[in-house]
Amino acid sequence: MRVETRESMEMLFSAKWNLPKAAKNANLTNKEMKITFNEYCAFHPPSWTIENESIDHQSSTTESLGS
Repeated sequence: MRVETRESMEMLFSAKWNLPKAAKNANLTNKEMKITFNEYCAFHPPSWTIENESIDHQSSTTESLGS
């Protein structure tokens, strides 16, 4: 993978760039970038974990509204 493409993939994956900016940096069309990024995501696991905090927050908010 070219250096520009790898940089674009990493920036998209971390949500620091939008797709048009990443495509322009990698000299790809938006469609080519979508296809390439989709494959990139298939081979790279998420770098974050889902926590139950948001679920707990929603249930406590609902309880306080009912009081």
